[in-house]
Amino acid sequence: MRLRPSFIVTGTCLALWALIGCSASPSGSAPAKAQAETPVPTAGDHGVLPSERLADRLLTADDLGPGYAAHPAATAPSPEASVEGCPQLEQLGNTADNPYAMFPNQGKRVFTGPGGTQLTEELYSAPPKDLSAGVGRIMAAMSACPSYQLVTATTVAEVRTQTVPVPRFGDEQWGQVLTVTAGGRRTIVQQTVIRDGAVLLVVSGSPAEVTVHGQTALTKATAR
Repeated sequence: MRLRPSFIVTGTCLALWALIGCSASPSGSAPAKAQAETPVPTAGDHGVLPSERLADRLLTADDLGPGYAAHPAATAPSPEASVEGCPQLEQLGNTADNPYAMFPNQGKRVFTGPGGTQLTEELYSAPPKDLSAGVGRIMAAMSACPSYQLVTATTVAEVRTQTVPVPRFGDEQWGQVLTVTAGGRRTIVQQTVIRDGAVLLVVSGSPAEVTVHGQTALTKATAR
């Protein structure tokens, strides 16, 4: 099945970008198995934020410190790719069936840091029950596939996934480490996903970057 890798997993595209200069913008996400389960409200749009408000809550280079630069998410289409070895993940490649397509309220920012590191932050907003259900579909697909291949016209990337603990911030939390090998090179990307009410935060980058900046991102994203 043909699909856009940016709709598969932010971390995978980020890793490919670091390894082979992938031109796709690191957008979309596919976190791992849930670390906590919390009752989700079943009515109301409490706290839903429009995209312009989410953009104001994204991290800036000043928030991250010296050596960081912010870049807008690329607008060029991601190169087509095929997922092999994970039927559940292939199903998410259909844009009409992409859970994140249900969340039009969103903001994204890409950073480069010292030594050429990359960090991405994404914010989504929707009623809590919709966020939880939509993200849960991605969780189920990713937890079903500890490894798979991502095949583009020029590259075959081996992707291995591992669920990792996430601090109990917000209402629901997920964490995943992706090890992506392509062209004889390997990179490791951590992805932390946190739902706090009607706001969903996705932070992807090296494990050290995500650990250091994840809480700062959540604090700014959920500021009242």
